[in-house]
Amino acid sequence: AGIIQLSEWNCDSDLLDPMCGSGTFLIEAAMIAKNYPPNYSRNNFLFQNWKDFDVELFDSIKKSVIKKIKKINFKIYGYDSSHSTVKKAVLNIKEAGFENYISVKKEDFFNTKKDFDKKLYLIFNPPYGERLTVNIESFYKNIGDTLKKNYSNSTASFITSNLKSLKFIGLKHKRKIKLYNGKLESRLATYELYEGSKKKN
Repeated sequence: AGIIQLSEWNCDSDLLDPMCGSGTFLIEAAMIAKNYPPNYSRNNFLFQNWKDFDVELFDSIKKSVIKKIKKINFKIYGYDSSHSTVKKAVLNIKEAGFENYISVKKEDFFNTKKDFDKKLYLIFNPPYGERLTVNIESFYKNIGDTLKKNYSNSTASFITSNLKSLKFIGLKHKRKIKLYNGKLESRLATYELYEGSKKKN
């Protein structure tokens, strides 16, 4: 959830994870947008076995938290090019209780295009050569080209641990935040996308 909160998405536009994998970003975005408390769907907690556990107090707190849950009036959706990964994401989303708020389908991001005028926020964690082997230069160049050509009037944020990859995007970043993905030094880079905005980074 930290990556979502560090991005510039303010729950005021549709959100797309174009390389959604198992759906982690999508689920976290839905939790933030709906103001869901952690472990909301969990039925049992160990502290309920404590001798001094106060059932009435717990129920009162739970009811007050439920009242703060919000409605979503925008789309949260994801793409992934792997059929098996999409199935896994759909299962994870269902287990989290967000199947009515998140949609996922099999799509290759590089073949997609935004087909509406309103603002869109993209957030994703593309491969960076650690677990999945990709040609970093061509892969990240394709990301930049796809964003520039097919996703105008959008904002895109992605995290990468391959710091050299950012120079292949071909877009001028709006912001870069230094993070660590485990032991790997990473960057959360954000780009504003307009018609004709491509520049050398």
